[in-house]
Amino acid sequence: MSKIIIVGGGLAGGLSAIYLARRGHEVQVLEKRSDPQQDISSYIDQASSRGIGVSMTGRGINAVLGAGIPKKELDMCGEPIDGMSFFVKGKFKTRKLVPIDNLSPLSLDRSAFQKLLNKYASINGVTYHFEHKCIDVNLEQKSIITQDKHGDLHNISGDLIIGADGARSQVRQAMQNIIRRFEFHQSFFRHGYKTLVIPEAGRLSFRKDLLYFFGMDSKGLFCGRAAIIPDGSISFCLSLPYEGTTSLKMENPKHISQFFSRYLPPMPVDIHDELIKQFIEKPSNDLINVKSSTFYYKKNALLLGDSAHATAPFLGQGMNMALEDAQIFSQLLEKNHDDFEKTLPEFTQMRKREADAMQDMARANYDILSCSNPIFFMRVKYTRFMHQKFPEIYPPDMAEKLYFTSTSYSQLHSLQKKQNVWYKLGRMN
Repeated sequence: MSKIIIVGGGLAGGLSAIYLARRGHEVQVLEKRSDPQQDISSYIDQASSRGIGVSMTGRGINAVLGAGIPKKELDMCGEPIDGMSFFVKGKFKTRKLVPIDNLSPLSLDRSAFQKLLNKYASINGVTYHFEHKCIDVNLEQKSIITQDKHGDLHNISGDLIIGADGARSQVRQAMQNIIRRFEFHQSFFRHGYKTLVIPEAGRLSFRKDLLYFFGMDSKGLFCGRAAIIPDGSISFCLSLPYEGTTSLKMENPKHISQFFSRYLPPMPVDIHDELIKQFIEKPSNDLINVKSSTFYYKKNALLLGDSAHATAPFLGQGMNMALEDAQIFSQLLEKNHDDFEKTLPEFTQMRKREADAMQDMARANYDILSCSNPIFFMRVKYTRFMHQKFPEIYPPDMAEKLYFTSTSYSQLHSLQKKQNVWYKLGRMN
């Protein structure tokens, strides 16, 4: 049994802790926020409402169930999704998704899911150090110095450090400082975003089993997404340029109202006004992409989740890949009999390829979501028809593979390229 220290107790860190504890390791999680079972507020940015609505697809669901979490409890954290609805030129165009193996994606309440992970981490004997801020990482000694809420310092050491501390990871920073020729690239997407929340989704004519998308008729100006979560609220995530007449800096209520009326469906006046108020008051958020040349250091440390491969959300796969990271790492440990020296480089080789493919597809998907093609929906029908008729030679529907299966991102990227050859008109998804 090894002692494993996980820096970051969010979704990736929480699921990794469960997997590793189930393998018999002593797992300690260092988390700068408070215990979510006691106070969930620190896990939600109240000012910007980041992370309120996220989608868990097939690969994420399979990763969670693989850690021994009952599906009925996971289902309580979200609403099942069976389609996508695109608001284009004043009309909704709905695309039904046909479940594979009776597995439907979930429009997730991230807070509820965080509590669920902490519950099962506790059941499996994981030790949490809440309100412990990571101050220093020593990769050679495999130790972490933290500062608690009283200002006291603590030195915690183990056999392996896992960095699950997000896009601005301190564990990754320590790797940059010690690994020769470590290549790290951080970039920001050309647009940022704001999340606006309406607590009573029932007052709108939106269905809870659909994901909604806006902006396909904006000629690349913006894209938007809306989803209903189990508490009955609905979140609108709007991605816009930072500067310009129509941008995240809009402050004129009349101008914002015209923008909403042009690209969002009709809604009651008070809700329309509330969205305008939130748009003016809430700060904008950045969309960050992170690429690292390696995810590990010797047999001492490993990066996973956003620490290794943060990405813009236009494919809806950042969280899902992070959860799958935890599952894949556990599977590799099983194969290699918990040999960290073998497992860490193998994990990096496998997951970096998948991360690069996922990030490429996410960037490309923004162009689809913000700039519609008149024959987009005809292509979808055509793809399904041709794949049914010629399954051996014609690529399957990308969306169904993405939402319902754990097909590798590199394979999906390859399918996407094949579709480009067939269409000769650019990407469909």
